[in-house]
Parts: sequence; C-alpha cells; structure tokens
Amino acid sequence: MVSSQEYTLMERRMAELEEKCRSLQNQQAAVSSPEKEQILTAALSRVDELELQLSETKKTLDEAMARQQELSSYIEKMKKKKKIYFCFQCFGF
Repeated sequence: MVSSQEYTLMERRMAELEEKCRSLQNQQAAVSSPEKEQILTAALSRVDELELQLSETKKTLDEAMARQQELSSYIEKMKKKKKIYFCFQCFGF
C-alpha cells in the first residue's frame, strides 16, 4: 500500500518529468525550424570563408617571412664584406 505522502511525492516527480519532456520537445522543434537551418548554413559558410582567408593570410605571411630572411642574410653578408674591406684598408691592402 502507498501512503498519501508517497503518492503526492510521486505525482510531483511525474509532473516535473512531464515538464522536462515538454521542454525538450520544444527545444527540438526550435532547433529544426527552417530559420535556424538558414542561420546555421550562413554561419558555416562564413566559417569556410574565414578559413580560406586565414589560409591565404598564412601563405602571404610565410612568403613575407622567407623574403625577410633573405634580406637579413643579404644584409649580414654586406656587413661582413664591409668589415673585411675596412680591415684591408687599415692594413694598406
């Protein structure tokens, strides 16, 4: 036999479960709406565009970095040549 207190507690728990089920059904219906699908599709499209731009920017930065390293090496060579030339002038060569 079930006491009235246990029955009331069970009714309350069942009502909470029913409310949670309704809430989940409403969320599921909201997610599957066509407007949400359009928003998600647009967001994915934007992410793809940003990834492409990021890839292009990375390529450009890599090229700029390679060019900077070339210039740095060239400057170092020129400094060494200048030092050698200066040393030869000091000793009268």
